[in-house]
Amino acid sequence: MVVLTAGSLWAATPAAAHATVVASTPADGARLDGSPTVLAFDLNEPVSLVDGSTQLIDVDGTHYPLADQRLEGGRQRIVLQLAETLPDGAYLATARVVSADTHVVSLSIRFTVGSVTEQGQWTDVGGQSAVDRVVLLPIKILVYLGTVASAGLLLASRWSWPETVGTPRFRTVYRAGAGLLIAGLLGRFTVLVAEQAGAVAAVSWSAITTIARTPFGIALAMAAVLSMATFLRLPARHRDAEVIGLFQAAAAIVAVTLGGHGGSTNLWPLPFVATLLHVYATAVWLGGVTVIALVHKAVPHLARWHRVVVGHLVLAVGAGVVLAVLQIRPFAALFSTSYGITLLVKAGLVAAAIGAGYAAFRALRVRPRHRTHAVLVETTLALLILGLTSSLSSLTPARETYTTNIATRLDFGGSDTLDVDIDTVRRGAQVVTVRDRDPGSADVEVGVEFSSAQANVARLPVELVRDRSADGAVVWRSDGLIVPAPGRWKVTVRFDRGRGPKLASFFYEVL
Repeated sequence: MVVLTAGSLWAATPAAAHATVVASTPADGARLDGSPTVLAFDLNEPVSLVDGSTQLIDVDGTHYPLADQRLEGGRQRIVLQLAETLPDGAYLATARVVSADTHVVSLSIRFTVGSVTEQGQWTDVGGQSAVDRVVLLPIKILVYLGTVASAGLLLASRWSWPETVGTPRFRTVYRAGAGLLIAGLLGRFTVLVAEQAGAVAAVSWSAITTIARTPFGIALAMAAVLSMATFLRLPARHRDAEVIGLFQAAAAIVAVTLGGHGGSTNLWPLPFVATLLHVYATAVWLGGVTVIALVHKAVPHLARWHRVVVGHLVLAVGAGVVLAVLQIRPFAALFSTSYGITLLVKAGLVAAAIGAGYAAFRALRVRPRHRTHAVLVETTLALLILGLTSSLSSLTPARETYTTNIATRLDFGGSDTLDVDIDTVRRGAQVVTVRDRDPGSADVEVGVEFSSAQANVARLPVELVRDRSADGAVVWRSDGLIVPAPGRWKVTVRFDRGRGPKLASFFYEVL
């Protein structure tokens, strides 16, 4: 049922994803002889353009008007039509988009026109979200709590304790869960609409309909409507009420899936299916914990629940590993990014919760009516897991934030060596530093150029500014270097101490 519901949503409209620029017109860092008439961002995924977010500014902060801004090519290309000819100068074009995994992504390209060849120094153009992330996190927690206490509660009861469905305690907990889910879903929709409009005060009907037409918007509406229906007519042990409850569970799980990284179309449908299975299995597991903690005075059918929870934990962990592999690249990103560290903490809490659950199982098998400390510990850990999950789904995947520097020593023979450092492996602005430790290097000439067959760049010369460090070493630093595309890049260094030029090179991977 969950898969069928999801399939109908994905067939309704193309989805957005965590978008990145794969090409632009002009290329990032380009030097143009004359003013362009059109600027374009080519993206790896379809997007929704945030209203009023596009702008073109020069290095002095002057804004230049745009005659038109539109999406083309299946919503994977942003086109900006210039309203006037640009004078010579350095420029920055920016836009903000909403992806299907509900992230707001800032995009930019830099270029120069005419006699100006030096790229401007720009401050961070990412900006803050129209609605602070502090608001989004508790809203997501409401969604996850509501999903567990409604969909998870029903599914776990159907698997292990079908006689529980419709009992007074079940009805009380389920209604509370449905209420939390409705509040969380409406909050998510409000935040997304505000992000789409660019500000809360700028919310318009256009922004509302733009979000409502996305796969997540459709899933959110379905889950909210079905949750309202089950809030008014609670699931019971007769067919009609139970079917509505199962459809609500399916819609809630799909909405949670599309509201996170499962909404990405990169490598689709793998991220979606893995997230869907992970959300479903986790909802059943934590729904069962809710039944034990809040619904049953005595916990029957422990052996049956043990088999059910073990199977769903295996499914949740397996799907989680797949998601980790998709979101964390390279492996070092697991230990050096916010996403990776948060995931490690969550994994530790899950392991602790499984241990507490096993201790509770053994204790309840002996004394079914006795609520042990292990049940309390497992419930507390479950709440912490939900809180971390809300944070994790809001973070940019580690594969998109991980970076490191490149440091190498080039040996030109004899005593001629240079230390070369590149400050980041992310594409875009990079700083190359070349150091010659010989204090008598006044007459040394150094040149650097980049090239990449994968990025189709035959030669990218690097402008260097010469200086001398505090320890007396001669230092050359790049000025305005922009590496325009990911892939394998070759760095060639030309070195001449007055005895003829020498060349050395090395390769590195740009992300």
